[in-house]
Amino acid sequence: MPLKLRAATRADASALTDILHSAKASWGYPDDKMAEFRKHWLITEEIIDNQYVTVAERNGSPVAFSGLAAQDKDTLLVDYLFVAPQAQRQGIGDLLLTRAHDRARTLGLSRLYLEADTHSEAFYARQGFATIAKRPSEMSPGRTIPMMEKHLQSPVHAVRGVDLSLSPDNWAFEQANEAAIAEHFEEAKKRIGLLWNGRTLKLTNFSFEDGVFKGSCTECSYSAFLAWRDWGAPDPSAYNVFGSAILRSADGALLFGVMAAHTATAGAIYPPGGNLDPTDLSPEGKVDVVGAIYRELEEETGLNGKDVTAGDVLIAFDGPRISIARIFDLDQPAEELRRSIMRFSDSTEERELADIRIIRERADLNDPAVVSYARAFAEHLLPE
Repeated sequence: MPLKLRAATRADASALTDILHSAKASWGYPDDKMAEFRKHWLITEEIIDNQYVTVAERNGSPVAFSGLAAQDKDTLLVDYLFVAPQAQRQGIGDLLLTRAHDRARTLGLSRLYLEADTHSEAFYARQGFATIAKRPSEMSPGRTIPMMEKHLQSPVHAVRGVDLSLSPDNWAFEQANEAAIAEHFEEAKKRIGLLWNGRTLKLTNFSFEDGVFKGSCTECSYSAFLAWRDWGAPDPSAYNVFGSAILRSADGALLFGVMAAHTATAGAIYPPGGNLDPTDLSPEGKVDVVGAIYRELEEETGLNGKDVTAGDVLIAFDGPRISIARIFDLDQPAEELRRSIMRFSDSTEERELADIRIIRERADLNDPAVVSYARAFAEHLLPE
């Protein structure tokens, strides 16, 4: 069975406590120190209620977890990150820490902070954390606990060029988890009305230097992508790269779609856009991301290239998601555009949009349904 990430429930408290204790003991602490640790350190139902706790599981059994909490207006505290001994050195700690970065960006926070185990300072240093202070260790007298931080850079950058090609290779994640993916998709169809198993493209390697985004994509089924997404993007070598159309009205507002209840992203708020698919390929095997943006613009809003003035191209790096966006300026005010787009959406068979959210200022981004990359784009474009 594949590795899956999910939110913890109260029922996980005992299993997560076992992971906490066994992972701590794997560092070789003396028995008397571990006895005290087991007595005082437990993952309780209250911790699960009050923190953002993520469980990594295999075959339905937890093998690692993280616990996160907003500490102040800028900082996300990584309070727990523990991997069971039998699951260590398999990249699970790296994956959970990457998802902590994602959580910080979702909350609009720019700094991660943690107090590492005496033995794990090097692990966090490899992930870009810097030690800012130390305190004495109770578990290892004479040694210290490093207090570490990492400042997150802006995820949005200007783009000068895009060069994506199609790889002939199959996606290893899809091949290794074929049966589980099929089962997951059958369950998803029961709760998502607008769902079909088409073909899509997923990014499997990339570089971004001097404003030029280069990489290669592999073709896969939508069911494989959906499982990967719903399981917490457990294959860290893959990314969901897609195009976004950022609409800016004559009165300076941004227009984001609110996805309808029968879609795979029900309730989420983000610019018009969507997955890349084989129709976005040129005869030479190049992926036309900008062309895909125009396609999604017309399919979702009814607008085409003649209705907009094309502006800059931006990119937002958002954990397992990478969105390449083009800014489109329009002559109409935001409310008029909203009515026009909704008339079009309501006339289509898919009716993908429940509404259009008008973003005039940063305070309009406080709705947690605004997806983190969409918030990043808006913060980049709106005045302070």
